[in-house]
Amino acid sequence: MLGYTFKRILQIIPVLFVISLVVFLMLHMIPGDPVKNMLGINAPEEVVEATRIKLGLDQPLYKQYIGFVKGVFNGDLGVSIHTRKPVLEEILNKYPYTLKLAIGGTIVATILGVIFGIIAAVNHNKFMDNFIMVLSLLSVSTPSFFLALLLMLVFSLYLGWFPSIGMRSPAHYVLPIITLGTQSVGIMARTTRSAMLEVLKQDYIRTSRSRGVPERIIIYLHAFKNALIPVVTVIGLRFGGLLAGSALVETVFAIPGIGRLMVDGVLKRDYPVVQGTILVISATFVIMNLITDLLYAVVDPRVKYD
Repeated sequence: MLGYTFKRILQIIPVLFVISLVVFLMLHMIPGDPVKNMLGINAPEEVVEATRIKLGLDQPLYKQYIGFVKGVFNGDLGVSIHTRKPVLEEILNKYPYTLKLAIGGTIVATILGVIFGIIAAVNHNKFMDNFIMVLSLLSVSTPSFFLALLLMLVFSLYLGWFPSIGMRSPAHYVLPIITLGTQSVGIMARTTRSAMLEVLKQDYIRTSRSRGVPERIIIYLHAFKNALIPVVTVIGLRFGGLLAGSALVETVFAIPGIGRLMVDGVLKRDYPVVQGTILVISATFVIMNLITDLLYAVVDPRVKYD
């Protein structure tokens, strides 16, 4: 396993390199001048040019990119064009908020999705199965911004149970986490249901039933244990997806997370901020996929890494 892990870690480097290059080129293709956006459209041309030279934006693109890559290897993601603060410092200050949202959303989606998926599989083609599949389709189809506004309207404005903006107390996390995790509940439920139905058709399940093994033990100890591989895969992918997709939720709930930082950076043409945030999110996603792959051997001893 150590050899496999080391090999996968080495594969992360070219993946992040390609991502950083694509993001760098796309940012410079976006119309607009970050310097004029910072100084204002009426700023004198000589001031604009002097600021551009000071920020290094007058250099050819390949030199700018090489400088960014060198900085990354030295632990430096650059300096924000607008705040003049180190990008790494801003990311470290805001990343915990996004990480908490992603972890909370993943936990909610996993618990509810797995429970609903098992119930649907056990009641295959019955009312409960159809009802859960309709709910899962509804959860997947509901836009995050619409659900966020609906939750704020009901639980913040009308009932007053939870605060609507900020992240100053544990109560502030409830609505954002529910919003972020709801779509993943449907995906988790469908994946768990499909995996469970496949396992429940196996011969050893029929043999266990013929021996009089209690149904609850068959479902939770035998069937679900052998259906964990696809479930674990989806959990890992959804965590990365929630981490990257938190920008909208953070914007609606006014959460100072890395997703909102990235959106603000795009709007302000703050190249170092956007490059740094996307690189950190991508690295987290890739590392999470590696952890997911390694968990296969934990949930299923038959999986071997040579």
